Amino acid sequence: MKSFLPFLLRASLVWLALAATAFAQKAAPQLTKPPALTKFVEAPEPQDEPTPAGDVGVTLMVLIGADGKVGDVKVTQSAGQTFDDAAVAAVRQFEFSPAEVDNKPAAINIEYRYVFTIREEKVVPTTGVLAGIVKDLDKKPVAGVKVELTGGPSTITDADGHFRIPELPAGKVTLTLSGDRLTPLQTEETVVAGEELEVAYKVALAAAPGEPSDDLEILVTAPAALQRDVVSTKVTAEQARSVPGAQGDVVRVVESLPGVARSALGSGNLVVWGAGPDDTKTYVDGVPIPRLYHEGGLRSTVYAGVVNSVELVPGGYGAGYGRGLGGLLRVDTQTPDKRGTHGQLAVDVFDASGMVTQTMGPRLRATAAGRVSLIDQFSKALGDDVGEYVPIPRYRDAQLRASYKLKNNDTIDLVGMLSTDYTARGVPNPDPALRTREQRDSAFYRLYARYVRDDGRGARSVVTPFLGFGTQTIKNTYGSTTTALSDDDYVVGLRASHTVRASSFLTLEGGIDILAEGHDVSRRGSLGLPAREGDVRVFGQPPPDTIGFDSFKTTRVSVAPYLEGDFALFKDRLHIVPGLRVDPNFRSVSRKVPPVEGRPDVGLYAQNLAVEPRIAIRLRAHDKLALHAATGIYHQQPAVADLSSVFGNPTLGTSRAVHTVLGANIQAMEKLTVELTGFATFMDDLTMRNATSAPRNAEALLNSGQGRTFGVQTLVRRELADNVFGWVAYTLMRSERKNDDNQPWRLFDFDQTHVLSTVLVWTPLKGFEVGTRFRVASGYPRTAVIGTYYDALRDRAQPVFGGQNDYRIPLFIQLDLRASQTFKLGDTQGQVYLEVQNVTNRQNQEELVYSPDFTRRGSIKSLPILPVAGLSWTF
Repeated sequence: MKSFLPFLLRASLVWLALAATAFAQKAAPQLTKPPALTKFVEAPEPQDEPTPAGDVGVTLMVLIGADGKVGDVKVTQSAGQTFDDAAVAAVRQFEFSPAEVDNKPAAINIEYRYVFTIREEKVVPTTGVLAGIVKDLDKKPVAGVKVELTGGPSTITDADGHFRIPELPAGKVTLTLSGDRLTPLQTEETVVAGEELEVAYKVALAAAPGEPSDDLEILVTAPAALQRDVVSTKVTAEQARSVPGAQGDVVRVVESLPGVARSALGSGNLVVWGAGPDDTKTYVDGVPIPRLYHEGGLRSTVYAGVVNSVELVPGGYGAGYGRGLGGLLRVDTQTPDKRGTHGQLAVDVFDASGMVTQTMGPRLRATAAGRVSLIDQFSKALGDDVGEYVPIPRYRDAQLRASYKLKNNDTIDLVGMLSTDYTARGVPNPDPALRTREQRDSAFYRLYARYVRDDGRGARSVVTPFLGFGTQTIKNTYGSTTTALSDDDYVVGLRASHTVRASSFLTLEGGIDILAEGHDVSRRGSLGLPAREGDVRVFGQPPPDTIGFDSFKTTRVSVAPYLEGDFALFKDRLHIVPGLRVDPNFRSVSRKVPPVEGRPDVGLYAQNLAVEPRIAIRLRAHDKLALHAATGIYHQQPAVADLSSVFGNPTLGTSRAVHTVLGANIQAMEKLTVELTGFATFMDDLTMRNATSAPRNAEALLNSGQGRTFGVQTLVRRELADNVFGWVAYTLMRSERKNDDNQPWRLFDFDQTHVLSTVLVWTPLKGFEVGTRFRVASGYPRTAVIGTYYDALRDRAQPVFGGQNDYRIPLFIQLDLRASQTFKLGDTQGQVYLEVQNVTNRQNQEELVYSPDFTRRGSIKSLPILPVAGLSWTF
């Protein structure tokens, strides 16, 4: 392995050199005025060629000179030699108004389809015409927008924003609008035979292109796109804001997506496809953050106003991401594109928030957003007993962004994030020796830059360097005994990728994912706290008496290059996406064995190579049926706190998972899709407590665990139509763990057999919106207390447990309603909303609790019926 290290470092440098070469390419010129046909010459219909029914088209690549004259003409899609020759002869006689590149006359290649109209008497029309206009948000025509039909012809809007595509087969067509200043948009229209359909599109444009270039020729093509995830659910911010239960926090829509287990009240855990809460990784613009939700789970750590979309990939994702055994959550942010000064202020019973954006010149925009909790202040007025069982969070978060548009239309974003949290809960008792309390105090900070280059010719580059800091403290107190864990950390990393269309059927993406992190950890107290998955304990139980102390530092480095290819075969119906990620990681721990007074510490250095092949397959078997499958290998390093020589094991290795996914997407109706996905995950080398009563030094934890999850999820989704959208998501799943080879399989602590979420949002009147969310979820499995005995040595009652995780908390059922009204306030906009959570006031159980002598069992209840009113002002 030591001989492999120099080779790996050299390979990483080669990857960085290749990426730097791609990013250093000269900026592409900008098309500022497309050519317009001024003289058309009709080609004679060949008389000696048999003419098929309908029209005959010849696709040509035409070079138009800077003077508008036609130069070279080449056939790219033939209709037969006779038709080809006639079309070429006619097109050579065409004349155009000159194209302009960077406001200068220039030569340009265009794709032109010459259609021979076969005139037959009494022919029933089978084709129609699609024509229209493209305007910006100021209702001004937009020239140079490429309008392309999926699997069909394309055209470019003229100086007045008009386009026209004739001879289209009757029926539904999907078209894409793209351009140098326009993020590609996709829509669907219905063409009627013998008729001309007039449409109008309004688009949002980026800042104006930069200074002129001396290049004389440009060929405009669609950008490359590599689709690697066969199963994912993506929700736009606009729709997510309307989902009941989230109070406008768009990221919380994740709770209602398929494959996501319902987290217990106050935990904020994200449990996807039976993986542990720490096994699903969250990325904001490609930058890893330690958690998605603030403590308590009431709010996400990313302010809603800067979010563009939220995408959940529960498993089987591509080689671009790793270091996790579970799913993947991507949050894509954006800078609002309105010019001038704009912003938003909002308040409800949970928190107050605000955002302001400012345009500084034609290229620079800045955004500042922040949020501060109010519920912790409100809870104090309700009495001291509030927040004992259920933690009341105190949180803050903020985001700062500066976005700059370069002269070649590339973008650079500089973003700062911070998030702070504090919660506390416990079990009160008149006897101070029996009181329990858990306290969490944490914060994280991120600073990153994001450079995006899309040359409009099928190449896209993204570079994201980042750094960050964090701190976390967890204290568990039982009587006078306190167990504490603190971790101060830093992270430095880089994500870089380059996507290129290598050929008409192959798109390639290569990149590198670098992460270095350091941790300073201090831990003291009971060896059994905080409790971990697989421990047989109940809430409020006295901790084990064995006490320890440890303080250590660890550094971890991972340099992971990856490569993926998207092979599009059989006229784009079959996509095969193989990928390979090679993830070497290096780790040092300052203390290999527990400290001994008078002896110096002995450190540890370890390295590991994770090779992760992955493949995804997508097949469009029918226009309304698509099949997908994926499998891959994933690895994850042990948690930092588990590397303690006293409480854990510094020599722990990486855990491994194999994901397998198989499913289908069905277009049941025009705006109704049905997704059905079966999944299986197999895990090994999981970190578990050492089952022996007296483990050896530095072996309190071992890589002895195994895991397996089987399930099926379905999503019936209705896109926005007739002012209605929504979905029904259901997951049937079983997740199990085995502590070691000598133990039987048991239910995972976070297993949920059934998870059902239904969301329906309706806008009956302009500005007025109503919605409902209904959720049903199995309770988590728990180990019940079936008896008790008196421990004379410790002078306390001790529980007698039944079978591990043989008891399940009762079914969770909740109905939420939301109504909002948006109204104009001059040039600004206001909104008032009312959400009623748990409309039926059902007393759902969240966790089991016992009396100090374990003779009586109770439960922690979820929130009762809870009206939440809020208002916002957008200016």
